[in-house]
Amino acid sequence: MTKILLRIMAVTSISLVWAVGLQAQDITPMYGAWMTDGYDLGGKPIGPKGSFAYHADTNVIKGKYLGLKMPKGRKTVVAWLHDTVNQKSIYVGTVGWLKVGTGGREKAVFTIKLPDQFKGGDFGSYEILAFSAESTKSFNGKKAVSIPNNPSASAIVPAQNPAFYLFGALPGADTKLIYCGHGQDFSYAKAPEKQTCYD
Repeated sequence: MTKILLRIMAVTSISLVWAVGLQAQDITPMYGAWMTDGYDLGGKPIGPKGSFAYHADTNVIKGKYLGLKMPKGRKTVVAWLHDTVNQKSIYVGTVGWLKVGTGGREKAVFTIKLPDQFKGGDFGSYEILAFSAESTKSFNGKKAVSIPNNPSASAIVPAQNPAFYLFGALPGADTKLIYCGHGQDFSYAKAPEKQTCYD
């Protein structure tokens, strides 16, 4: 009887550890839209999609995406943490320019090492991880040559500033996903009346 009880306790302990491990890394969906540079508005485009997980132990974000098309001359994919209420962004690294034509089922993966200030997953007022398209000249294929101060606006819709191609809520963000009502466009916001749609 004692042996059986010990076995049950061991299995239960393993199950709990496994379950806790699963809960430690939440997978967050990333959304995007086609109403921005790089997409054919006259066709039947499909907006980019992706997902990511934040690894608190290493302060790293890992994820994947597909369907991303970048405009000519702006094929550097740059990652930002963005505050939707105060409309401010902080640069956290280049994602790269190698896998920007990820149409169909072709996927790309990314790893972003966050600045030390975000260790442990305290993102402050920043609510979303977002990608923008920056000048190809600012990235030499291995590292950023010049770091942009802010994410770029859209060339075809200049009022769309910033223009985010993919975006998803950061862990613990106190914000809701809002559907803007046109195309595949979404917005994350604590204060909807202050927001523009990220499309």
